[in-house]
Amino acid sequence: MFQRIIGLLLLLMAACSAQSTAPWLRLVNGNTSCNGRVEILHNNQWGTVCDDGWDINDAKVVCRQLRCGPVQSATSSASFGQGTGQIWMDDVTCKGNESLLSECGHRRFGTHNCGHGEDAGVICSEPELVCGQDYLRLTVQKRQLEERGLNASSAHLIDPRCQQQVDQQEAMWYLVQRRQGICGNVVETNGSHITYSNILFVYPSDWSNDSLSIPMSFPFSCVFPLNDITSLGAAIRYQLPVGLVGSGDPTRAQMTLYKRPDYSEPFPAGPVSLPLGAALHVGVSVENYDNNHYVLLLEHCYVTNSSSADDPAIYDLIQNRCPVDRRQVKVAESGVSQRARFSALLFLYHETYKDVYLHCRISLCDRDSAPCSPNCSRRRARSATAANQLPVTVGPIRWS
Repeated sequence: MFQRIIGLLLLLMAACSAQSTAPWLRLVNGNTSCNGRVEILHNNQWGTVCDDGWDINDAKVVCRQLRCGPVQSATSSASFGQGTGQIWMDDVTCKGNESLLSECGHRRFGTHNCGHGEDAGVICSEPELVCGQDYLRLTVQKRQLEERGLNASSAHLIDPRCQQQVDQQEAMWYLVQRRQGICGNVVETNGSHITYSNILFVYPSDWSNDSLSIPMSFPFSCVFPLNDITSLGAAIRYQLPVGLVGSGDPTRAQMTLYKRPDYSEPFPAGPVSLPLGAALHVGVSVENYDNNHYVLLLEHCYVTNSSSADDPAIYDLIQNRCPVDRRQVKVAESGVSQRARFSALLFLYHETYKDVYLHCRISLCDRDSAPCSPNCSRRRARSATAANQLPVTVGPIRWS
């Protein structure tokens, strides 16, 4: 166990060392961190690079320094927009094998005969990230690794025991389960979004038993926000500013209406007819999310006369996680598991017998980092911010 801890510390130190040069160079105004206008930090000030003599060898060094994939093109004439402030480098001449752009030949820093209309840019290739329901899959072209002198089959994740990979002839697939506690996954939530992050470490091909092999690191992450889609469900997406970010298939949340107080016998899909004063039993659930590490909270449940959750004319049943009138609303479960249940007596709302729709704004809570069960005994619990509450809707409900 001690040896494993030491090994992990060495890997983390290696990752920090490998990334230490990255902040001194960046690509700006591209659609990813691996393409854009080249900017270099000098004397604590960012500045651009002039395109005089700028070619594929110069761009190759930029891609290597930023740990992106092989260079695709070197751009000129401010193709990614004009920068501002200093122009730090001009007449750059790289051989293509340098580790840092600052190691290449150039005029002295700040000496140039250019304007920002001549700012240089770079387009690098990068790995592909697929965020699935069960797995995160990082695809890296073998050619990209070989050009960096890396052994594609040597890779592992933060936990060195995790080496699941599939050889696809020209590319390698690196896989990790979408679960907390697996392979060193770092999982974070803000109530409506869940982020899964990890790092792929790949070792040099020329490693010998006489030296310590320092791996190259590829951080990646998927962010899944809970997002409303239809009257019977909700969907999931993703983000993260550090490393590679990808998107995944939807995960659903749904609301179900039940005939019985034990939440059995769901009503069939479509309109539901009920007499005035009848009890409606409601269940809300999300698909399995990280082995039940996160629980579902009812933030706000209310009734409207339209199918729109944003209808301003509402009648509150649950507000700030607690029943508005305990004689008419009883919460059976909320903040305990990945389902929530409550019962409510339905009466005439807004002085009209029009069909009504039931909406619930829900959130996901990490029970390891915050108390999730509502405390409604003395005063109403404070609600999460509206930005983290997303609606699930069911209806219409008709009076019989």
